[in-house]
Amino acid sequence: MAEPIFLCIFAIMTEDTFREVINRLSYIVDKTDFEGHVYAVGGCVRDSILGREIKDIDICVDLPDGGIRLAQYIHDGNNTCGGIVTYPSYGTAMFRLLTHPDVEIECVQTRKECYRDENSRNPETCYGTLEEDAMRRDLTINALYMDVYTFGIIDPTGRGKADITEHRLRVTSTPEIVYGDDPLRILRLCVFHGRLGWDVDDETYRGAKSCVDRLSIITVERIRNELDKMLLCDDPVKPLEMLRELGAMEYVMPSLCDTFGMGQNKYHSGTVWEHTMTVLSNMAKYRFPHGYTVPELTLRLAALLHDIGKVRTRTVDENGNVHFYGHEEASAVMCDHILRTIKYPNDVIADVRFLVRNHMRCKQWRVDKIKAKSLRKLQYECGRKYFTPLLALIDADNHAHAPEYCIDGQCERVLNETMRMISVGDDMFGYKLPINGDDIMKTFGLEPGKEVKTYLAHALKVAFSEPGIAKGKLLRILRKSKPNIDGVVK
Repeated sequence: MAEPIFLCIFAIMTEDTFREVINRLSYIVDKTDFEGHVYAVGGCVRDSILGREIKDIDICVDLPDGGIRLAQYIHDGNNTCGGIVTYPSYGTAMFRLLTHPDVEIECVQTRKECYRDENSRNPETCYGTLEEDAMRRDLTINALYMDVYTFGIIDPTGRGKADITEHRLRVTSTPEIVYGDDPLRILRLCVFHGRLGWDVDDETYRGAKSCVDRLSIITVERIRNELDKMLLCDDPVKPLEMLRELGAMEYVMPSLCDTFGMGQNKYHSGTVWEHTMTVLSNMAKYRFPHGYTVPELTLRLAALLHDIGKVRTRTVDENGNVHFYGHEEASAVMCDHILRTIKYPNDVIADVRFLVRNHMRCKQWRVDKIKAKSLRKLQYECGRKYFTPLLALIDADNHAHAPEYCIDGQCERVLNETMRMISVGDDMFGYKLPINGDDIMKTFGLEPGKEVKTYLAHALKVAFSEPGIAKGKLLRILRKSKPNIDGVVK
């Protein structure tokens, strides 16, 4: 007797599209052996009930050998776009419906599971009933089944519908078994807490906390994927606070644990962790347009790690004052190591590192009088890619300081002044000096080397005050100042 299956349709769709897909499948299996045995299940049912956007559709086919057999039947009836890909060992198949060619459908067996290796979250699986399949799922709200023929809801745990009504997160069975068998579900619990904002059942919470050390068997890639989901929640502080409370942060970003109780100075309210959470919350409130030069996930990672270097730079002077000299550079170095450890892509690491390293750039700028050369230098070094994202991080940080030290309006003033500069062609985005290394070598009789770079660096400093400076004038200024090879103007 073969196994039932799940169809996973990975898409983002409205309720109308969801119903359309379900109706199409119902039409295909009408008056066949599959009729009356096909159910939508999991997140799509939950989100349909809640009226939320549906991202994934799982379809459970409760028939022997239903997985590959159903996929083959749909294909043989000319209802697929292209062929099907089968995985007989797992009883799964993948295909696309002809009516929905942009939707990939993955067939996955319903099953009961047996975890024999305590060092792995990958169970042995075999055929399972609908009830057994429901009990192996993580939360009751994800164990609801919708008959695609009648649209009736089946609730095998007897608690799923009530938990949706009462906005409660609860495991389908014994918490210690659910989380002990697959500790990744602890991180998923945090994700759902962040996404939905619902309370966690007390027994479920205690079970997750008791199994938190099992997170040591989860791969860094899986951890990173769940962390990304937490950071992209509307309120990312909720899931991260749950990580801290459960003791799970040690297995996600252990360096952050040192910030939990670390006090700061008069410029800040609360601990380093509390300040960081406020910055992250502020960043999450920004709404960035489509096609933004730095992805929102990257901005939130930068907010999360912008002050991580404080754990290495905290000092107390003879008067008892706390300082974090150079913490931005230490933070950049640490975030590079942290993100590489969790195997983030190199481009994400580079973006986060730049933003973190420069998040203190405007701290000494007066709101009422911003120096033009300082602003042009920021424009030049950031480029259009980083300029606005960096200001977003700086602004989020500004508004997380103690009220009397909050630099309100600073970034708005910087942006307004930058827009004025752009309108008159006085900005330095994409700026190129009117001279190059050949000009320096010819004018000063130099060979290629460090001294040429010193002259060019000084020329750039001159340009920050006068971006429209002509080549001849710039060379005359360099002749008068004659910087030495150490970059010190004589």
